[in-house]
Amino acid sequence: MKSLVICKTCGYIMAESRLGDICPACGVPAKLFEPYKSRVSEARRRVIALDTHPVVVHAPQGMAFVMMVLSLGALILSGTLAEHVTSTVVVLSVVLPVTVVGGIATGLLDGKVRFKKLTTPALVKKIVLGSLFLVFSGAAAIITIVAGSATPSYMLLMLLLSFGCFVCSTFLGLIGVKLVGAAFPG
Repeated sequence: MKSLVICKTCGYIMAESRLGDICPACGVPAKLFEPYKSRVSEARRRVIALDTHPVVVHAPQGMAFVMMVLSLGALILSGTLAEHVTSTVVVLSVVLPVTVVGGIATGLLDGKVRFKKLTTPALVKKIVLGSLFLVFSGAAAIITIVAGSATPSYMLLMLLLSFGCFVCSTFLGLIGVKLVGAAFPG
């Protein structure tokens, strides 16, 4: 197992062998690091270090925001530009639920590896919000596939559903940020 150190200022943890003159996170001098004993096994730390979930969830979060903005734009714009924006919303509405499923799958794996169970209060909230995100994004995809996209009422519905997705993703992110520094069970 590698020797680890932790920055006393910001809590950044790293291999002692990789420590340079300053903390790579906050820039304080290296003398402010102290030895750190991880309570997490090496195998679990390797999986956690992949950061699969934090990387994967950026896709649906970004898509939800872009879809919301473009749906509003399609309602305001007219002509060829509105048609192009609408086409983009159509594509996003079909792809978004696939990325949400990826976020949920990596979140479940990450939660299980980090906390050894998925029943902690924060993880239960994330599971509920992720499921709601999937419902909103799935509804958008189904409406797009079944009803098409040529009407203002379609764009209004996409605006509302993408707003729901955006709200879910915002609260998921807020909960996730608090979990990053949580002490893991050994």
